Amino acid sequence: MKDSLEITKEAVVGMVPVMEAEGLEELAALAKANNCRTMLEIGTAVARTAVYMAEQGLTVTTIERDPDMIWQARRNIAESGQSVRLVEADAREADIRGTFDLIFIDAAKSQYRRFFERYAPLLSEHGIIVTDNMKFHGMVDHPERTQNRHTRGLIRRLREYRQYLESLEDWETEFLDDRGDGIAVSRRKR
Repeated sequence: MKDSLEITKEAVVGMVPVMEAEGLEELAALAKANNCRTMLEIGTAVARTAVYMAEQGLTVTTIERDPDMIWQARRNIAESGQSVRLVEADAREADIRGTFDLIFIDAAKSQYRRFFERYAPLLSEHGIIVTDNMKFHGMVDHPERTQNRHTRGLIRRLREYRQYLESLEDWETEFLDDRGDGIAVSRRKR
């Protein structure tokens, strides 16, 4: 059986970006603290997070559109022996039904707001939406660290997403800037 640690090692060797270990541990702690039983992950990559969260006892549905990542994810899920539902689709268009206690956004950074708006209606009453990469390797706070036009655009979109989360009247968001690559935890106001 392949576990999430082995998937992590393979991802590092293959230079596949995966959630930082500290962020992953925080995600599991948040799931436990909020009594999450079901999770929707937007952005599977090689299924490292999906397998890890299934190892923690969650029922996981994950969405991925990249054929190369789908192939690796399917293999990793099968070899892990975990029960993870892999939806092969673009998350902007996927037909997902049901409710989830935890929605984890870790896909195209420029689409975060769109993903939030699309999937928030599937969140259970006391559920949480967790978004990764809110610091984006420290560049959100220090855009001068890159001259790449595409990266600067991505940083701008992440800043706009943060402002969007802060502006939502019916939601409260906590920003855990010191966890992994920065995590946003959003929940409906009660």
